[in-house]
Amino acid sequence: MELVPYTDEHLGLTEALELDPEVMHELGGPADPADLERVHRMRVETVARGDWYFVIVPEPSAGPVGAIGIWESTVAGSKLDEVGWMVLPAHQGRGVASGALSLLLERARSEPRFERVHAFPGVSNGPSNALCRKFGFVHVEEIEVRFRDRPLTVNHWELDVSS
Repeated sequence: MELVPYTDEHLGLTEALELDPEVMHELGGPADPADLERVHRMRVETVARGDWYFVIVPEPSAGPVGAIGIWESTVAGSKLDEVGWMVLPAHQGRGVASGALSLLLERARSEPRFERVHAFPGVSNGPSNALCRKFGFVHVEEIEVRFRDRPLTVNHWELDVSS
């Protein structure tokens, strides 16, 4: 498995992820197609400014099957490093998110700028909450956040990656 920085060439992946009802179910539903260019640009600019946003490539000859990253975020007035992931439905349940998260956390532990990373999966997102438990994240609280002007009830998980 390989994590490749998100670039302009990954617009098709942005579209596939953002418009898929299954992928976006926990985030309030598919994005507005008119918003795709802005979302894609945000991911590419995240990489350009030094934050991490990657496409997940399960094997060398395969195309990307998802995205994962760590970026600076503000939640409840506090700046923090947020981790998140999305995997296309045809590749879910095959260990793709787990493998990608393992690689990402390994990198984060070797990067002095990261002390803690935070994840915010929807409270009903069983697979993502299970990944947080699997990788040793500590459940902090259940909170409401806004995503694309939609209220979402999420679990706030935190992981110390400073060691």
